Amino acid sequence: MSEQWLVEALAASRLSFPPGFPRDIAAVAPLRHPLDLVGMPGLAVEGVRQWLIQRHLPAELRGTDRRLYGCMVARAGAAALFFDSDDSEAEQRFTLAHEVAHYVLDHLLPRARALEFFGEDIRPVLDGERDPELDEYMDSRFSDVPLGLQVHLMDRGARGGADSGSVMEAEQQADRLALELLAPEEIAREELNKVSVLEGPRRLETRFGLPKSASRTYARMLRQRPPAHELSLSDFLGDEER
Repeated sequence: MSEQWLVEALAASRLSFPPGFPRDIAAVAPLRHPLDLVGMPGLAVEGVRQWLIQRHLPAELRGTDRRLYGCMVARAGAAALFFDSDDSEAEQRFTLAHEVAHYVLDHLLPRARALEFFGEDIRPVLDGERDPELDEYMDSRFSDVPLGLQVHLMDRGARGGADSGSVMEAEQQADRLALELLAPEEIAREELNKVSVLEGPRRLETRFGLPKSASRTYARMLRQRPPAHELSLSDFLGDEER
């Protein structure tokens, strides 16, 4: 595991787990970051929208109402992570890891970079307390720094899914970080080396508490042993279940 972005993200996550698997990310993540974990039966866009409205937050979510695996709503360094409480324990575990990954990659790290670049004067802009000056706005656009409320939706199936290369890349990286948090590559490879290729996904599913689709994807990726710097699109887009 030597992709530089992944090393940086793991350090920024500041997550450490007690020995053993499956890892309980729901218990650990809120101890390190200001995160609310929100379980909703039959999680859908409208449920998230109503949750935001009740808290007097902007509720303009893209697209029509549809079922979701999960959702992240982040603002001012804090976030609410939504998951479907009707899903299996393994699905909920991976969904929360995926949303934690989005929080780290798409909110925490860009926010830290903006504060480092602009200084404390930019904090009210990042927190949505004042509008950015023109130069601040342009710099934020060029550096892809999110301002104000930020929302990521984890869709079910193809409808409402990634519709651009940048969105697909963000989803792939969130999946990759989620897998590293729940099933570190070094340990996962050791598990795969103990069994046949056909038995590999089931081994990962059992040992790390991953859902079947994530286990298949991860086993295939590790068996292929891609170069450390390369993140293959096919590794993450091959499964239609997610």
